[in-house]
Amino acid sequence: MAGIEHTRGKEVDGSVQPEEHEKIGDALEWMRLTYALDYPAKSDSWERPEDYPQSWSIRAYIEADILEPDDYDNFEADAQGQVTIAEAHVYLIPDVGGINLFDTLDAHSAQLAQYAEAFIAAGSEPGQLSIEGEPILEGDLMIVTWVSVQPRFRGHHAGHEVLKAIFDTIGRDTVVTVLHAAPGLRDDMEEGSAKHQMECRGLAKYWGQSGFRPLDGNVMVLTYEDMLAMIEDDEQDEDDLNPDDLRNVPLMQLSQKQRDAVFRELRIKLDE
Repeated sequence: MAGIEHTRGKEVDGSVQPEEHEKIGDALEWMRLTYALDYPAKSDSWERPEDYPQSWSIRAYIEADILEPDDYDNFEADAQGQVTIAEAHVYLIPDVGGINLFDTLDAHSAQLAQYAEAFIAAGSEPGQLSIEGEPILEGDLMIVTWVSVQPRFRGHHAGHEVLKAIFDTIGRDTVVTVLHAAPGLRDDMEEGSAKHQMECRGLAKYWGQSGFRPLDGNVMVLTYEDMLAMIEDDEQDEDDLNPDDLRNVPLMQLSQKQRDAVFRELRIKLDE
């Protein structure tokens, strides 16, 4: 589920000092993602609907060598010198307008069938995905099943940033995104309990900050227009960067966005 505790957007833990909090935020600018997919060479939603959804596993990380030496002990790097920020899993259903929505998701698993049922409850026909009465005729459907952010990186909206990065890669043709804003059930939590409901509300608020809105129950949806608005917010943030203020800062101390702003300004001056 896209709703385990790691995605709640919790405030920074009191044990994390403000200086370290800032360093973590800077480190996230260098985030990279790896993707893994095992998929049929010739997918067919009609003959083999159970194989049609693409199952993507994603890992977000930073290289440990961008951290300052005295920070190494605070982050666990693997044998390749990489520090995991978050892990995620999504299903991508290509060309969702040309398939039977319920049959395809139901043939795959009960887990995916629940999303088809949510769309149907919200007004879609079983065989055709629609949003607010408008059929989706082209583009992909993305189902975010879970996002898990490592404790040290919480409080920086890392879950949002991972999802945006996924949109920029495998999600370029995505027109509708859906997730289940509910925590994974643990031994100390029962579904429907006060604690469970509280965490569901926290997750709904967290994902609502990036444009998701309720679809049915705890299932939330992000439309193409909302996704564009989220991406445009990022572009506006980049426009606010002033290259003149960054000119005398050593290059390796700049974030990726800051470096892009400096290089963009340099290209403009060279063209002139």
